Amino acid sequence: MTVGEKQEEKLQVENEPDNEHDEDESQSEENNQSCCTDYLANVNRERLVSKLFYFCFFSAFGALWPYLALYFKQLFISPRQLGILVSIRSSLQFIFTPIWGAFADKYHKSKCVLLIGLCFWFISTISIAVIPSHEKPTACYKMNSITLYANTSANISIASQLEKQRSTSGHGNARLIDHYIPWALGFFRSYEPEESVTFKEVPFPNFKTHPSPEPIADSSRLFVSLLSITVVGVMFASPTQCLADTATIQLLGKDTHEYGKQAMWGSVGYGLTAFVVGASVSGQKHYNPCSKEMNTNFIPCFYVFAVYMLCAIAVATRFQYQPSKGEGKCKPSILAGLKILKNFEYAFFMFVVFFCGTATGFIQTFLFWHLRELGGEQILFSLITITNSTAEVLTYLFSDRFLSHIGPFKVIYVGLVCYALRFFYYSYCSTPWLFLPIELIQGITTAAIWSSFVSYVGSKPGLASTLQGLVSGFYTGLGYATGGFMGGLMVHIFGSSTSFLVFGEISLIVLFMFIIVNNVRTPDNQPLPVTVLKQTKDYVPKTNNEN
Repeated sequence: MTVGEKQEEKLQVENEPDNEHDEDESQSEENNQSCCTDYLANVNRERLVSKLFYFCFFSAFGALWPYLALYFKQLFISPRQLGILVSIRSSLQFIFTPIWGAFADKYHKSKCVLLIGLCFWFISTISIAVIPSHEKPTACYKMNSITLYANTSANISIASQLEKQRSTSGHGNARLIDHYIPWALGFFRSYEPEESVTFKEVPFPNFKTHPSPEPIADSSRLFVSLLSITVVGVMFASPTQCLADTATIQLLGKDTHEYGKQAMWGSVGYGLTAFVVGASVSGQKHYNPCSKEMNTNFIPCFYVFAVYMLCAIAVATRFQYQPSKGEGKCKPSILAGLKILKNFEYAFFMFVVFFCGTATGFIQTFLFWHLRELGGEQILFSLITITNSTAEVLTYLFSDRFLSHIGPFKVIYVGLVCYALRFFYYSYCSTPWLFLPIELIQGITTAAIWSSFVSYVGSKPGLASTLQGLVSGFYTGLGYATGGFMGGLMVHIFGSSTSFLVFGEISLIVLFMFIIVNNVRTPDNQPLPVTVLKQTKDYVPKTNNEN
């Protein structure tokens, strides 16, 4: 072997480790690419459609629904009118959801009905923002004079201490005439323009008076327009979430216990969007010459709603429906479920479901209304919304552990106690920012209680889906409707603080009655069956009933 051949062989030997190193790097890159490919391959694109739909759909409502009551308040919609709007919406959903579900199942038009419903959500909600300007109340005060005559007289001795009183005063030429007007109208002094006097209106605390001028605008035409939009929109839009749930459940097949992982993205989207959009509009103000306050411009909320709803419509076109075999959530056998209610324990359980729906509907409709009257700021409402959503998601993640350790009944007990705490706190707290800590128990009063309801009804073999339909109807349908309507009347007559106090007292009464009923044995001296179903980690639908 020559010297040149030895050197060439030596160089070849030296290059072999480098070649092996290059091969190792190449193999590592191939492995990484293979891992990424396997990961992407393992991602279920069909389930991704459900996740994306829930995120967009709930994000649309999160952008607007929490602040819709405040928008109506700025338009001088009264609490009673707001309560009627909420109750009508929830009642129509309760009625038309199974009707559209049956229609979709019979004619195999589930996707078509879903897309039509989403379009009506888009059209009806955007219509609220584009109501003709002449339908909206003008911002001015009544300046006309009123002359009242009365022939009553009385000797009156009054001692009182006013903590806070707004009064008006002025000067003019008048002849002072002291007289007494019946208590329904209050006490005041009138004058005729002859002598110079100082006059002042002083309502007394034990009499019903209205010291502030009322807006001259009549909101009845605006209310009729909003009511018409609500009725038409909800009639066609009511089955959207139900049909989306049906598509998701059919997609999951035997893995129905993973439904919560899909629907959780709805809560994430709702909370994040509500916070971001609410915080963004908090700095957009305009002066209201009637209330002499700086009102928030909520029109951008409608724009964000429109964008997300259009995205939800686009995603919904990717849903695939299978021929109905009776397992859908939209068409429960109501008559079969009602037979169960012959049992007093089950009937009272449904009453508790109804009350919790009523309480939740009242809170969601009038909490921000109450905070606005206390001087709450828009950024506070955004923080409350994200706090509520975070508490709900965390509670859902651990709800299985709660249910398996203490059982659904005891979770409901805790939930009713938390309802009472929230209502009493709302009634007595007068500082808006101090409302934020109490919102941490929102997860118990919604997520934990709802999981307990679903877990309990799942213990009835053969009627789980039917009872689930009844629970959903009593909670989000009749419950929300009653909470909006009765809450609106109570706030209109008694005020929001007193109304919260009454709801707190009722919560304790329902709690004690529920404890007593659950300690009564069935005729065969056996306790009512209760099972914990991990697949029932459901999410309370909030899109169709929040303001």
